[in-house]
Amino acid sequence: MPGVLLLGLVSFAALSVPTASVRRRVMNLQAGTYIGDILADQDSALYRWPDRPGMRIRVFVEPMSSVAGWNPRYADMAREVFTEWARMDAPLSFTFIDDTASADIAVRWVNRFPLEDGQRIGVTERLQSSRYEITRARISIANHDSLGHLLSPVVVAGIVRHEVGHALGLNHSADASSVMYRESATEALSASDRATLRLLYLVPPGSLK
Repeated sequence: MPGVLLLGLVSFAALSVPTASVRRRVMNLQAGTYIGDILADQDSALYRWPDRPGMRIRVFVEPMSSVAGWNPRYADMAREVFTEWARMDAPLSFTFIDDTASADIAVRWVNRFPLEDGQRIGVTERLQSSRYEITRARISIANHDSLGHLLSPVVVAGIVRHEVGHALGLNHSADASSVMYRESATEALSASDRATLRLLYLVPPGSLK
């Protein structure tokens, strides 16, 4: 399983819930998206990065690692994945920095996850405010499965692609062609990924209840 999403909240003053017109807009534009799957998984809530005109999301990708079997190509592949997501018709752009402490999104490498975690090979810890805005994300990517088998660079890139989707506010999709499909480690973002991310950033974050 390529990803498990962990959610956290920080204590900011909550905003009012979106109006009925926003709910109608989501329903009217949901064709071709898996926004319904996300709402079902997240108790009818949408989480995303806040609108920051002219601002880029700061990304730190661990440039090297002592993890057994680590491949120097991983860091370049991770940066390429962020570039792929930046082309998805959403108002998102990224800048890569060398300081993990000031990064909005940080990617690190681990050998593998414990057997008791099942088939997990990637995890995103996403911190969110009570305004439903994402404030920070930390992505851990394994280069071995839970049994210790080394994963190919293509599979590792697919895991990164899936976890970055979580970091941007997406959740799992029932669409098998999507990178956000639960069992997915696909090599390309799909039309439904593009449409869903675009819709997510067309409306304000919040609860649609």
